[in-house]
Amino acid sequence: MRSLYKDKFLFSGNNSTRKELAVKDCWITSIYPYFRSLNVNQLMAQITSHSSEQPILRDHKKELYAVCIALSVLGLVYSSWAARVPDIRDTAVLTAATLGYALLMRGSGTLIMMPIVATSINRFGAKRTALVCGLLVVSTLLPIAFMNNWIALGFLLMIIGACTSGFNISINALGSKVEAETGSSQMSKIHSWFGIGNLTGALIGLIMVRFNVSTEIHYLVMTVFILIILAFIYPYLPNDAPHPDTERPKFQWPHGGLIAIGIICFLAASIEGSINNWIGLFFTDHLQIADGYEAIGYSVFAGTLLISRIVGDRLKNRFGAKKILVTGGLSAGAGILIATFSPNIVIASIGIAIAGAGVAFNFPMIFSAAGREGAIALTSVATFGYVGGMVSQPVVGLIVEEFELLGGFIFISLCSFIVAILAYKARLLKPAPNHNQ
Repeated sequence: MRSLYKDKFLFSGNNSTRKELAVKDCWITSIYPYFRSLNVNQLMAQITSHSSEQPILRDHKKELYAVCIALSVLGLVYSSWAARVPDIRDTAVLTAATLGYALLMRGSGTLIMMPIVATSINRFGAKRTALVCGLLVVSTLLPIAFMNNWIALGFLLMIIGACTSGFNISINALGSKVEAETGSSQMSKIHSWFGIGNLTGALIGLIMVRFNVSTEIHYLVMTVFILIILAFIYPYLPNDAPHPDTERPKFQWPHGGLIAIGIICFLAASIEGSINNWIGLFFTDHLQIADGYEAIGYSVFAGTLLISRIVGDRLKNRFGAKKILVTGGLSAGAGILIATFSPNIVIASIGIAIAGAGVAFNFPMIFSAAGREGAIALTSVATFGYVGGMVSQPVVGLIVEEFELLGGFIFISLCSFIVAILAYKARLLKPAPNHNQ
């Protein structure tokens, strides 16, 4: 081989070419024993083993945006409900109190689901749990339009509450996984897509109501739309490994530093849930807005939620979660008060926009802080949130029944100011370490 190499190349051409080829020949000769002794099968086995254990070439961007779009599904569901609360109230002949009771049943469904979803994620994985819960959410959306009393509506809301909570926790668990693997703060970006779904659903609801489309047709369209989204994104969600053989995780209530985070989550769910459920009635009954425009308030709220969550990660990296939550709590409380005492729809919309900007940071910061403490911590803190969403709605309903919508929104404002105080004291509200820096 070497003689042929020299015969063909080394002894042809000028002297400089011969010297250059001679150097190359010496280099090849020096490494030839290494290649001769190399076991190619062992090398390929090492490469295959390394790629399976540490998928360093995996594209996290697809997984991140699949998680983001999945969370937008929740926004579509919530905004579809909020846009039709006045119509659903009239169909089921609800008072403020009975509407609160129906919402209490929805909250009870979320509470029941918490220990179940933790076990399901451990046994089957968050991805499969999210799929099952998502399909159940879609299947229960349309029947809401046909409920004609608060008990039937409440039972259906209990099912949809359980399924949305399971879907929410599963997607947030996948989001925490992506955040940990990328080594950068991603939770606010993920939750901004909840805002995208919220705003999209609110605008669709505004159009449907404006053109007198029935609630049944509206919810049928949303059911098909959400099914298409789930079918598209599911293959791209992160593949988390289930652990069926490990010890069954025991649910724990928040303890230590998580108590403050849990209480903040309790109040945050109360605030955001109350605005979602009562803002349509606030604009129709309190501000006497014209028929067909009752979804304007929710659209403004959803829009500011979206914008604020888009910039939330940058603000968190610059100022820290504590300052963001304190400022957000004060802004939300002030914005709700502005809307409550506004003389017209313009000032009320400005107040709702300020409130939305403040409320937007609550869940991303809370779930990011809890997620760093583990899956059980995340589930326990989220349970506090769902209890808050459950308990607050009948309380707000009774306040509205006694003191009208004015009293209900003042109560929501006070909750926002308490969030600011607790966030100032919470020790776990620190930015996640950025391993990319």
